Amino acid sequence: MNQETMMKTLSEKFNLETNDREYFDGGKGLHVLGNICKPETGYLRAAEGTMQENALNSFLRVNGWFSEAYDSETIMLINDNI
Repeated sequence: MNQETMMKTLSEKFNLETNDREYFDGGKGLHVLGNICKPETGYLRAAEGTMQENALNSFLRVNGWFSEAYDSETIMLINDNI
């Protein structure tokens, strides 16, 4: 799934606001804005949740993406193909 479609889907399916990571640190991927710990994500808990199986990580994996902790409260979403 391309980045634009992923941003729209994350908003609709998981109630997550994202931004192009380039605006955060010049990197590639998406920067998750706000709290990621909510029912829609399966309560992904920031840094310690990025390796756990939950609704968001399952969805990302199926679509060629993965979550990555930037720091304890900042999550980036990465696609190896971008």
